[in-house]
Amino acid sequence: MKNAPQEHVGLNQNIIFDKVITNEGGGYDALHGVFIAPQSGYYVFSSTALTTVNGEIHTAMVHNANIIAYIYGHGDNGRHDQGSQTVVTWLNVGDEVDVQNKDYTDTSIFGSLYSSFSGYLF
Repeated sequence: MKNAPQEHVGLNQNIIFDKVITNEGGGYDALHGVFIAPQSGYYVFSSTALTTVNGEIHTAMVHNANIIAYIYGHGDNGRHDQGSQTVVTWLNVGDEVDVQNKDYTDTSIFGSLYSSFSGYLF
């Protein structure tokens, strides 16, 4: 979850989800914003990103540097907008999944628990 907003996120930079509610198995690295698979299997990942007022975001869920889903939001007329995605993918031990800023060299992600990233083995 994003508690604090993340401003000036660079192109291809990881979004840092700073409020970790559950991290069973220790796969999520909150310092770098990356999930590293502790074991092989099918995982479900979901992410939601909220724009700042009148902001626009293009983010992507990325598995080992390969985009597996895009998330888009475009706030206007003094409003926010929110986009989300859910994917199922196979991970090997040590594979990485993160959410990155795409297409913009400088963007902001709204916090206050409106933006999130989660994953689990099923």
